[in-house]
Amino acid sequence: MTIDELANEYEQQYRILCAKMDGLRPLLNIYTGEDLVVLRRKIKIYYNMACECKSLSSLLSSYYEEDGNG
Repeated sequence: MTIDELANEYEQQYRILCAKMDGLRPLLNIYTGEDLVVLRRKIKIYYNMACECKSLSSLLSSYYEEDGNG
């Protein structure tokens, strides 16, 4: 697997996590109490994972640009 392929994998995972969050957001208006707390925690975890995936994707995508060998 090349660095560009790995960057694309992280970008794809970012999109998947964003889709999961988009699917859960409407439930924020429905859930209450402990269920709402659990839902918010799950969304926060997905958000943190998505941020990491996006960051890694960007870092890997620019690897050759910074190195000057690409």
